[in-house]
Amino acid sequence: MSVETRGAVIEVEGQPLPPHLLENFEKADLRLRELYGFSPGVPALFRLWLACGTSSRIKTEFELAVLDIKKSTAPAEGRLDLDAL
Repeated sequence: MSVETRGAVIEVEGQPLPPHLLENFEKADLRLRELYGFSPGVPALFRLWLACGTSSRIKTEFELAVLDIKKSTAPAEGRLDLDAL
């Protein structure tokens, strides 16, 4: 994985992060700067996001994608069951 500074490209497995995904980190960066006057920057926010992913949350996101569910109805603990569908 390669992460460079603002205006550059965040790469995962040699492929650039698509602009629509990078946009989320840029928005978060801007919002943090507006609220607190500081942000660690887009690359650091991306690394933080990667570090915070729990196995149950990753599994739930995969299940939602496979089932083509547009809005997550999964409970906060990340367990997807028939009630959540």
